[in-house]
Amino acid sequence: MLIKECGPNRLIVAAHWASDPRHMNQTGVRAPETIFSTFTIGICATGVSSRIAELLDTIETERFPDGFHLSRIIIVASACTDRTLVYLRRVKKTDPRIVLVEEKERRGKAEAVNRIMTEASGEFLVFVNADALPERGAIPRLLRAIKRDPTTGIISGNPVINAGDGVASRVLELMWETHNSCSADLDETLLANHGTDELMVVRSDALASLPSGIVNDGAYIAGLAHSRGYVVRSLTSASVSVDVPTGPIEIIRQRRRILYGHLQIWRMVGKAPRTAESLILISPGLGFSVLVRTIARRPRLLLALPFAAVSELISLVGALADNLSSGQKHAVWKRYGD
Repeated sequence: MLIKECGPNRLIVAAHWASDPRHMNQTGVRAPETIFSTFTIGICATGVSSRIAELLDTIETERFPDGFHLSRIIIVASACTDRTLVYLRRVKKTDPRIVLVEEKERRGKAEAVNRIMTEASGEFLVFVNADALPERGAIPRLLRAIKRDPTTGIISGNPVINAGDGVASRVLELMWETHNSCSADLDETLLANHGTDELMVVRSDALASLPSGIVNDGAYIAGLAHSRGYVVRSLTSASVSVDVPTGPIEIIRQRRRILYGHLQIWRMVGKAPRTAESLILISPGLGFSVLVRTIARRPRLLLALPFAAVSELISLVGALADNLSSGQKHAVWKRYGD
């Protein structure tokens, strides 16, 4: 068999077409060459990364669509525990597609994402966080969706959480449900410019290196792609389970960092990421309509609204203060649970 490289993004596989009867159809005519779209999966891991084993098992046992070829799995392990590193080294030996990059110190997610871009090959790059877990079939659905629309530069999955009980859990559920509703609405109007870095597929041509210190990598990649004319989309049928903070202080700390990152991108790209919270500020009619419809679907979340509003206000004040005092904050953040 001969595998011939055809441009940076495609592989054409041809195997003795003239003589091998396996490549003849029923009429005896030679079958056409099979064209594969190659892609890379990039994973950023740090600390314990308790879900990494389940994530890699999901990837390695996934049935990808015909016409797609997974060429590499790049794992950037930043300041991971010895136990996590031992596991990753062992798995790497069993799968030649795995590229393991070990970093003794955390340098920020932007640096890890840039390293993944450097090592990646293929037409598409799938980003998934080590603490996220795509449902079976989510990555194939995203790949098919972006492949059939050449105008789409990035497509995100649909984050879901195990909310649990308590006020903090209800606040998180309200935030994520509103986030997903907003993404679905913007997807229909082609106004989306925000990517969910828990799980997203990016067309290689739409990628560019991240500036040092970028906090919200998915939002930056999507915002830049949108500014270059690409469509940014999400797919509600591609669910991904995400890890979330468990207490009010951790929620505020995370939201402060995310809002800081959104302000950072607004300054760099020229437009704020269109999320539920930003729409409430810059397009109140649209933003509040998303919120009202979310609560209408899940009335129990109304009780969480006052707590969510207060925590979001505290987070926003902190993010504004951070932006005024420094343009290089939160690049390496304290992880909840550490």
